[in-house]
Amino acid sequence: MAAETVTRREALGIGAALSAGFALSACSTSAPRQPVATPRGATASSGSGKVFRFAQAAQIQSLDPTATTRIESHRISAQILDPLVGADVNTGEPVPGLASQWDISDDGLTYTFTLDKDLIFSDGSPLNAQSISQNFDRWKTLAAAPLTQLNQAYAHLLAETPRASGRPAPALVSAWSAETDTRFTVTLSRHSASFLKALTQPACGIMKPDQFANNTAAVESPIGSGAFTLKSWDGATAVLERSENYRGTAPEIDRLEFVTIPGAEKRYYNLVEGRIDAYDQVALKDYVPLALDGYAVQSRDPYAVAYIGINLAHPAFDDLRVRQALACAIDRAALISAYYPQGTKAASDFIPALFQMKNPEAGEVYNYSATKAKELLRTSTYANQSIDFYYPVNISLASLPSPEGIYSLIATNLISAGFNLVPKPYQWTDQGSDDIPAKHPNYGLELAGFIGAYRDPTAFLGQVLAPASRAPAEISMHPGGSTSTPSTGEPATDDPSKAASSYTSIMQAIDEADSITDISAWRDAYRKLNAQVSELLPAIPLAYPVSGVTQGARVTRYTVTATCLDVFSTVDVEN
Repeated sequence: MAAETVTRREALGIGAALSAGFALSACSTSAPRQPVATPRGATASSGSGKVFRFAQAAQIQSLDPTATTRIESHRISAQILDPLVGADVNTGEPVPGLASQWDISDDGLTYTFTLDKDLIFSDGSPLNAQSISQNFDRWKTLAAAPLTQLNQAYAHLLAETPRASGRPAPALVSAWSAETDTRFTVTLSRHSASFLKALTQPACGIMKPDQFANNTAAVESPIGSGAFTLKSWDGATAVLERSENYRGTAPEIDRLEFVTIPGAEKRYYNLVEGRIDAYDQVALKDYVPLALDGYAVQSRDPYAVAYIGINLAHPAFDDLRVRQALACAIDRAALISAYYPQGTKAASDFIPALFQMKNPEAGEVYNYSATKAKELLRTSTYANQSIDFYYPVNISLASLPSPEGIYSLIATNLISAGFNLVPKPYQWTDQGSDDIPAKHPNYGLELAGFIGAYRDPTAFLGQVLAPASRAPAEISMHPGGSTSTPSTGEPATDDPSKAASSYTSIMQAIDEADSITDISAWRDAYRKLNAQVSELLPAIPLAYPVSGVTQGARVTRYTVTATCLDVFSTVDVEN
């Protein structure tokens, strides 16, 4: 990593000596390939019009937004697939997308979307209301599968919600239809504050329907109506070109290249040598050297959460006191100080501060106390069962800038408290690593994190809670078989080994909160939800991370977004 005394001139000298090792490289989904780096001394746009090269820290395995939740994939697919409804780059509020406008019925249950006339996909084929309907059909099929983190976005919209009574509630979206080529109607089963915002996420990008039958096409060469089209992708580098059929303002750049450089040190030197124009995941030690040499570093608002997922079906965690001991054992302040940029805060729940839903009492459940952790574990039923703890390696993420180091600190805390951990490192490209709880059902803990895909608390709670859908019902059953949902941070139960809240009660509360129209009451409902989640303890929040983006000297315009879904059609560079 660059020391704080390294100047740009020195960095260039070091880069010259190590240029072969710092070539842009990553693993393909098939055979490893080595993308050719821009020759030293040449600009990234030589002979190709305006070219903008953006370095990501993680490899991608799919360009189909239904097949992954990873931001590195969604950042690319969002340039290719436009959604029905867009999101304001600053506020996240719904704005026209493929739909130029929409009307909402007086009862708030029927949405009528008006599409622009003569819409086409990038290949020139027509894009109409029937195309939208066929995408909804696909999402409905995905939502019908058992709930995982991969299909949670569709389940929120199109799957029934479980209830403690055993009779599930209807899906939020109850019907949809293409009434004309430019008129698309959606009917909801209840009022929803999150519905329009959920449509803005990359998971809801509209793909050309004839690709659905060919999984390879959807994964490797999606066709949409965005500002860019895919020219090539080898798993390490995705090359996009400006779409000649784009209906909006044409991008300033002619070609957009996403390259993969997993190491923060390599990203740094490739920027100072002019091999790339910008990169995400600025390392903690590189903020000062970049600033001293005149590189702009733009910090994103903390719209991500790092956390530890807990397998509620694991025999070690059927006692609530064991999960409480986990929460108390982790020194989050030390974790943040060691591995996160300035501005990162300890997370008191799973909903970032901008929503103004903090519940101080709920947050107390996660406060660090090594003494309390040991005492809780001593009085619990924990019998030194081994606990598989999964964490990614050789990667840096917005939520986990140094997963190995973060894991090491957490493991030290947990072992000191008395837990028996089995480390389970995995590569980002490992099969099934997109959803550890689904692919490794016997896991114990998972070091995880993500960035909210749209501006609503359901974007966060849904991802965290999805694995809890497989929790045994008795994990939150009180003597006599009753359950309760108190609104305080302490479990209100006469059995300290049982949670006062359950997965089904929390999901019902989310539906009820999502239906509230008064903003003050809406926030209060989610504060109570935060308490319910802390009562069940399906996961432990660690931090609301801040991350940074830096740009090279050629970049004249670049706007960051909290969601990391930057709009590359507005980027400009000197030719």
